[in-house]
Amino acid sequence: MVMAGGTGGHVFPGLAVAHHLMDQGWQVRWLGTADRMEADLVPKNGIEIDFIRISGLRGKGIKAQLLAPVRIFNAWRQARAIMKRFQPDVVLGMGGYVSGPGGLAAWSLGSRWSSTSKTALPA
Repeated sequence: MVMAGGTGGHVFPGLAVAHHLMDQGWQVRWLGTADRMEADLVPKNGIEIDFIRISGLRGKGIKAQLLAPVRIFNAWRQARAIMKRFQPDVVLGMGGYVSGPGGLAAWSLGSRWSSTSKTALPA
């Protein structure tokens, strides 16, 4: 399962990895959000996609910030239910808000998972 969403900087590298895995015979599913670019691009690339509800907080005000823990918990529950249903062999987070609750869901289920960050600075 590939988790990526929001911007092309997350989605396009995720698509490249997904296509490589499919070329190797892997069945790939995607975890994303329904209101961002992955909702359109991923199915057009022949990949099944499941959605969770998660978004950023920037510019959304104090109410959204106060409700953030509840929203993150709900997104984790959604991701966990999807992963329990499909039981992916490996979960790969390629970035975007979906990768946080998705990564926690994979970890909580004991799934093999990895996360990449293209914005990290070398130590």
